[in-house]
Amino acid sequence: MAARMVASNVKRQALWVAGLLLLLASLAWGWLYWQQRQIAQLQFVLQLEETQKTTVATGPEYDKLRQRIRKDMAESGVDYALFLEDLKSGRQFTIEPDKNFQAASAIKVPLVLFLYALALDKRIDLDETMTLTSGDLAPSSGGLWSYRPGRQYTLRQLAKHVIEDSDNTATNMLMRRVGRSNFYLFLRLAGAHTVPAGPGKGNVTCARDMALYLKGIWIFRQLNPDYGEEMFQYLLHSKIDDRIPAGVPDHIKVANKIGSQIGFFHDAAIVMLPNRPYVLAILCHHPSETEANAAIARISRIIYEFQQSQPKAVQAISPYVP
Repeated sequence: MAARMVASNVKRQALWVAGLLLLLASLAWGWLYWQQRQIAQLQFVLQLEETQKTTVATGPEYDKLRQRIRKDMAESGVDYALFLEDLKSGRQFTIEPDKNFQAASAIKVPLVLFLYALALDKRIDLDETMTLTSGDLAPSSGGLWSYRPGRQYTLRQLAKHVIEDSDNTATNMLMRRVGRSNFYLFLRLAGAHTVPAGPGKGNVTCARDMALYLKGIWIFRQLNPDYGEEMFQYLLHSKIDDRIPAGVPDHIKVANKIGSQIGFFHDAAIVMLPNRPYVLAILCHHPSETEANAAIARISRIIYEFQQSQPKAVQAISPYVP
């Protein structure tokens, strides 16, 4: 009899625990679904989805461009990928566009893009201040790490430091504000092919995604000229110009963001070529930064010369091209 009562109590407890776990799982799923809906309904995300549905009118033929790049890079030893989009025609040219590379600081572009997308929908105030903590400090890039915890910065100031100075401390502060899981969800909903699995599980990207993020800033200039122009100016004033900008004449504006870590060297840019502006992302894997940077600059020069030689594009039917 006693054994039967014990068994009955154990069964009841097991059922109670199972019910509690089911309830917690349901609540967690409901929270994740709500978060996804919140991000999916951002004006910027909806607009970015719309631009992927546009019909391309005309564009340059890229066969000769492909041959020229491959011939130039044949003996370089540089493992590379690229994604080019003509912003007038919508025509795309790619080499290994979905190949994964360590993203390094290139991933900071979509972080700022997410911040401004939240601000556009008044989910966040760019004049809100954050306080620097010891946990934010990251000395490998930028200068904010040298200040004592307790200093305050607006979100707008942090965004400027993230892009112009590639500041890792400012990056940590913004990531703390928007939430890493929310950021990864934003990448997925924005259409990224490669999304990090989580903290410490590989900060990866591909050329297609980096071009998408730069095009996102171009699109943002149409959604909200003030916010879009702020981000564009951050890119114009980024500190390093020895990659894609090095392949373009000085009088042509290039808004770019690089990424660098041991063995991986990247650049992604909006090149403001009159009549044929374009987005270009070039990702490289090579032991030598000097050789990788030189390769990026050479590819940039080849693509610029090709784009510059094309007749004025017939504009694609698209809401994001001015």
